[in-house]
Amino acid sequence: MAETKANTNTKIHVLTDETLGDIKREYIEVEREGEVGERIILRDDDEIGTFLGSNSSFVYLDLGGYRNGVACDPACCRVLEPTDIVHIDGRRYEMVEREGEVGDKVIHVYKGESNGIVRVVRKVADDGVDVDTFEDEGELYSGFYHGHYYVLVPLDIQEKTLENKNSVYKEVKNYIHNELGISRQDIQEMISIAVSNEVQKMSESGKLDRIAGEKIESLIEEGFRDGSRLLYGFKERVSETVSEEVGKRIANVLNIKVELKEEGN
Repeated sequence: MAETKANTNTKIHVLTDETLGDIKREYIEVEREGEVGERIILRDDDEIGTFLGSNSSFVYLDLGGYRNGVACDPACCRVLEPTDIVHIDGRRYEMVEREGEVGDKVIHVYKGESNGIVRVVRKVADDGVDVDTFEDEGELYSGFYHGHYYVLVPLDIQEKTLENKNSVYKEVKNYIHNELGISRQDIQEMISIAVSNEVQKMSESGKLDRIAGEKIESLIEEGFRDGSRLLYGFKERVSETVSEEVGKRIANVLNIKVELKEEGN
């Protein structure tokens, strides 16, 4: 009935969801008090039942068959909470709440026989989307109203894209180090030269003087607010502030990330 998948933080259970036409859906274990009708898992043997109620001593579950109203220790139970991830034709999709676009795959979530029907959007209207014809309670329909469906976003494609990006990154990294023979030290020297050139440009254009002047005036004004005396460590604060402002501007020009190391690192 259920599949489980390992996860770094929690355990995922893949179960059929009757509210979605028996489509398989991912559930996660959470520790909280259950609500009537929710699925509950017994931690000792992974048996799954339906929450019926509880008191100060017991949780009552319907475990199927003749085992309706079975009393269990609350410490042995966890609630199975549905996620937005479903499994359709062997692929994982995330159900996203937005208006569909032409070509989107969507799942119907309106209460009725058609709940859980999956279709592709053929046309978008003001009040909904047109899809291939489906039957509900003996009537034929060819559209879903907005708010009565979710867009299905394929997760395996996103995961594959991330894998491809990581693969390309590794290839580029190997090419830089192995084929071109560029070391980390070489890259640091290139950045150092670029930063030096930008500082020189800023100095020659007068930008450096303006940055320093504005920040120093601001710090002087702040320092004289209380007791007409400059604050302790004024020199260090000027140096740190100007360095930070210059660093930000260089990073913007070079499109690189500059991190100021904390003292002691």
